[in-house]
Amino acid sequence: MKGGEHSLPSGMRRFNELSLARPFLIRFVTACTASLILFAGFAWMLHSAIENTIVSAVPLLLLPVLLWQFYQSSSMLHVPLAVDMNHPFMVEDAPIGKSNVMVRLSDGRWIDLGHGRVRLAQDDLLGGCNLVRDNDDYTFVGHFSALSSTHRGLKKQVVLLNQALALRDAVNGEEDTIEQAREREGMDTGLLDRSWMEEQESIEIEPEGLISKLRGE
Repeated sequence: MKGGEHSLPSGMRRFNELSLARPFLIRFVTACTASLILFAGFAWMLHSAIENTIVSAVPLLLLPVLLWQFYQSSSMLHVPLAVDMNHPFMVEDAPIGKSNVMVRLSDGRWIDLGHGRVRLAQDDLLGGCNLVRDNDDYTFVGHFSALSSTHRGLKKQVVLLNQALALRDAVNGEEDTIEQAREREGMDTGLLDRSWMEEQESIEIEPEGLISKLRGE
């Protein structure tokens, strides 16, 4: 899929900027704080044992590197998804217009996800995986990541993309339902037998409730 921009259009916000994603950041900051306390305690014990300031400072010097690697590898801190003001991810009130969902590809371009659900497909030529339509032709959307299509974090990101698409379609009056999206995604990843957040118990989305509210049921 051609086109796309390296910056988001006005009115679009990244998923990680939304209040919905705040628990992931809180969990990361909590882990960083706990790690700092642990490493500081270890450095103090090491200094007490050998009385060598340089050696005892090594754990504290390594900590930023380890935390940066942890940050980079945390898939839910880097969800390549953006929605507009009418999307239920951003607002719970009735939308005032059509909703849009965008995704960032591996080259940094943001593109509109268009119609239909998506899934991952291995890219044997470039390596990593592509984002394709979940249809009979597996229509190519774009190169998604340098990681394998079996990567657990990428699978969770795609589950989130499909739920964002399902909620967008509900706002826009499309026929496709979240239940159909769950059935397709469950056949591919098995993740939707549980909450899409899986191990992230601090936050859950109940898409059916949001859709019912949008439809006035």
